[in-house]
Amino acid sequence: MRSIALQSLVHDRGKFIAALTGVAFAAALVLIQMGLYEGFRYNASGPIQRAGGDVWVMPRGVPVVERSELMSSAARALLASHPCVRRVRGLIYVFIDTRKADGSRDSLVLIGYEPGDRHFDPWTLYRGLPQDLHAPLRVAIDRQDVKKLQIVGDPIGARLEISGQIVRVAAVTEGMRSFTLTPFVFAEIRNARRLLHLADDRAQYWLADLADPRCVDDVVRHVRQHRDLDALPAAEFAEKTEHHWVIGSGAGGALAFSAILGLVVGVIIVGQSLYAVTRAHIKELATLKAIGATDFEIVSFVLWQALVLAVGGGSTGLLLAVLARAGVTPLGLTLILTSRVLLVGLGSVVLMCVLASVASVNAVLRLEAAEVFT
Repeated sequence: MRSIALQSLVHDRGKFIAALTGVAFAAALVLIQMGLYEGFRYNASGPIQRAGGDVWVMPRGVPVVERSELMSSAARALLASHPCVRRVRGLIYVFIDTRKADGSRDSLVLIGYEPGDRHFDPWTLYRGLPQDLHAPLRVAIDRQDVKKLQIVGDPIGARLEISGQIVRVAAVTEGMRSFTLTPFVFAEIRNARRLLHLADDRAQYWLADLADPRCVDDVVRHVRQHRDLDALPAAEFAEKTEHHWVIGSGAGGALAFSAILGLVVGVIIVGQSLYAVTRAHIKELATLKAIGATDFEIVSFVLWQALVLAVGGGSTGLLLAVLARAGVTPLGLTLILTSRVLLVGLGSVVLMCVLASVASVNAVLRLEAAEVFT
């Protein structure tokens, strides 16, 4: 039955190519939309994930990482007083003005970090070394933002005007983009404080590295005793930020709608193709039933065809999604094809082909052997 099913499917090349194309584009659309969703999530919470820390301390009422306020060293001292806290690190995350080469003004996201920690030294460097940022007023930028910042030629050593002060690019990072596409600028926290005219004991977040990760809940309760402070495990704060930007902004809903629409279109195209092939061979199937073929064997005629379309179309769709990932990166978009995306996306394609085969399966189950004589 498998051989008969495959020969019948490829016999009419027009229908076969149309069905395969429908599955491929539906698979590509689903994988691309899911990959963009993962990319949005990563961009939204990337600073939290890459900065590390077991517990983040912030002023009470901070909804997302972009909307914090400055805190004094008193909050740091409170956090450090817990016996489970091994180290406390300051972090600055603030929007700041820059003046480009053409004289226009724009915004940057300045991230100031404390150097020397194995978790955060400082993002993924494409060019340069962490120690290159030790000198005064040295910063790092992402290589995707070089053109946006109007830097011509080699970015290493280039000058930028930030908050009225001239800084030099000492390193180039890779893979760190803001959800809002505002360029990131990374600097050691003392340089960030200098750009912002802040005292040496100021930060927007205090990050705690714990001696034992099982102390997280106890450290959170310890900080929350202070009425003006809040504390969250890093994973919870990242999830909260992702939900705000991806779900709250409507971007996640739009991507989900596009993916579902692609599946619906795929079901219609594949369903019509499979049903047309089944009807074209209805007498052959009736003959097989007349000579003793079981319902399962007859149904497998359709299921083998659906499986071929799922594997062939899914593989082609995956290739298209990989090509799309390379194509959207220069546009400032991040498309992440994780194992979970591939599993869910390709699983959806298989489900799509199964649903598309329902009409054909129903047709062969109602098939009467007498139809061979009609």
